[in-house]
Amino acid sequence: MMPHVPTIWIAIPTYRRPGQLRHLLESLATVVQHDDVQLLVADNDPVAQEGAMVAHEMQDDPDYPLPIHILHVPEPGLCSVRNAIVATALAAPAMQYLAMIDDDEWPQPGWLDALLAAREMCGADVVGGPVDAHFLRPPPHWAREALVFRAEERPSGATDMLWASNNLLLSRKALETLPAPWFDPRFNHSGGEDLDYLTRLYDTGLSFGWATDARVSEWVPPERVRLGWILSRMWRIGFTETLTRRKHLPGIVGTLTLFGRTLAVFAMRTAGLLALLLPGARRVDIAGQWIKCWGRLCALTGRGSRAYYGAE
Repeated sequence: MMPHVPTIWIAIPTYRRPGQLRHLLESLATVVQHDDVQLLVADNDPVAQEGAMVAHEMQDDPDYPLPIHILHVPEPGLCSVRNAIVATALAAPAMQYLAMIDDDEWPQPGWLDALLAAREMCGADVVGGPVDAHFLRPPPHWAREALVFRAEERPSGATDMLWASNNLLLSRKALETLPAPWFDPRFNHSGGEDLDYLTRLYDTGLSFGWATDARVSEWVPPERVRLGWILSRMWRIGFTETLTRRKHLPGIVGTLTLFGRTLAVFAMRTAGLLALLLPGARRVDIAGQWIKCWGRLCALTGRGSRAYYGAE
């Protein structure tokens, strides 16, 4: 009898988060009930390789129900590890779907089934789902309501643009649509590589979908529940979004177009700072949107950002 070959792969890029990776692998064992699933753990730490060690422990456990393929990616950076994942998955002829989840997350019940159901319902080649913040300590009210911690909500079914790869299902057709490198190495240390990749997929005419019930949870450590971290995150979002737009609107005309749009938004956000004085205003979001404009302006001036040094 021929051995069964999984057609659904769940990819986990990991970098120096052994405890969180262990929790994710344990959660997948209870939440994912398919016999047709294989895990791909890609360790982006060439030194300690703690993630690979955790994956090996699970792999050697006779009671662990899911097969695990371990991939060592010594080249640092988000794009390096994501490109290694896609190359490895495409090298397996039986692989038909690649689900992506980060090592500081874990799936809620029904996660994978909901992604596959949404894909079946609307025929989408790329399906995303919401990410819920899980605070390690009770946060202040202003932090819990901050935009960076709120899960995106949309109705299930066909949708337009998707923004991130931390809860994503890609068909083999989608993965084969673009040539290597799938994730542009120019985003290796800035982040935004997933937005750029999804933008290029969108431009090819592939269909996108959303699965409301395909929820994952994300750890939020105490050091992130600070105004400085939140505003820095908003700056980086503006920076990486503009890097992507600048790439897709090349040349002096594209730069001037983006610069004009950015100045218009900056003026609007600056005027909107008056809302900080209103009772009940979401002051962190108002300030964050203004800081985000500064990130956009920095991206247009050509300044670099090295926000990541491994897969986060």
